[in-house]
Amino acid sequence: MAEETLLDFEMDMFGIKSDRIPREYYTLTNERLKTRKQGIMTKTLSDIELYKIKDLTVTQKMSEKLRNIGDIEVLSSDESDPKFVLKKVKDPHNIREKIRSAAKEARKAEGVSYRQDV
Repeated sequence: MAEETLLDFEMDMFGIKSDRIPREYYTLTNERLKTRKQGIMTKTLSDIELYKIKDLTVTQKMSEKLRNIGDIEVLSSDESDPKFVLKKVKDPHNIREKIRSAAKEARKAEGVSYRQDV
């Protein structure tokens, strides 16, 4: 199956659009969640296979709730980076749900399931 982009989104810094502010860009595909951190002097690229995502949590402070932005914490079985945060995402609950649905489909396609001890 070819990788296709499902969603592009980015860090929202108070509505400011500028190349001078360090930014984070995110791309959700049918196979991976990709992050690109762009600073003045640096650039970092990373990704995680969707089937490795175990849990997603949205965190919002009161001021962020008013602006409908928040952080999405991603917990995964990835050995190099099992926990990372998508920072200051616009409409975080909707984005979280899209990532969750894509991860569920990726696990189904890979034949992966997680068991929980009860």
